[in-house]
Amino acid sequence: MSTEPAPQLDPELLVARIIAELQANPEAQPLLLRAMLTNEFLGMPARLDRIEKDVAELKVDVAHLKADMVEVKADIAELKTDMVDVKADIAELKTDMADVKSGVAYLIGSDLEVKLHRRARARLSQDLQLRRSEIMQSQLLEPVPELARPVDIAYQNGVITPEQDARITETDFVLRARRRDDPATVWVAVEVSATVDAHDMQRARETADALAAVFGTDTIAVVAGYWIDPRDQERADAADVVYVKVPADQLSERIFGSSTSSQPQ
Repeated sequence: MSTEPAPQLDPELLVARIIAELQANPEAQPLLLRAMLTNEFLGMPARLDRIEKDVAELKVDVAHLKADMVEVKADIAELKTDMVDVKADIAELKTDMADVKSGVAYLIGSDLEVKLHRRARARLSQDLQLRRSEIMQSQLLEPVPELARPVDIAYQNGVITPEQDARITETDFVLRARRRDDPATVWVAVEVSATVDAHDMQRARETADALAAVFGTDTIAVVAGYWIDPRDQERADAADVVYVKVPADQLSERIFGSSTSSQPQ
């Protein structure tokens, strides 16, 4: 007895029949899925659930990070503001320190004039090779008549200008002396400063030139102080101005540094 092959069903009709059977029997749907799909595909729903949870957690973490970044930016902005304040405070402190140093330098300079007034004759006579030196004017001594009268006459006669007259009056020291090898009178104009600079040299030179016009004799321009820059020393030599070094005490040494020595011209 021969067996005939079963007739082939139309695929569309077969799928429609299977779907109809599954719809009529819902409990059969998982069985069909297990029969048709691999374990990996069957586990996809659980995986998707875990991924969704992980994504949700990541979103929370990102939100926290964003909040932390906002706080960090605020901290950085506050730090920048603080740094601006610190820089301003440092600048103010530097200004205050400069004012303090300037004030101390002024006090030391004033003390230097008093100190030099007591020793000017001996010190300048020694350094400049003078004898019979006399202080004719200083910050502590009004001009003596031997200086004041000739200067006034020279001013009245137009020999010196008002500026030269004022320059002589403002000079720290004016001395009259004689050179050791010459009996002729020499006038000495001295400007005193803790730190000698070009302005001191200019004032001393101008006073010496004005005194030469008044008295018609030799004059010496002198600057005296604790310290002079080597470049200013060269300028003094070029301007025919003598630098006389005054020995500094410990405080002056700390403020102005070591004195630069110089031999009289």
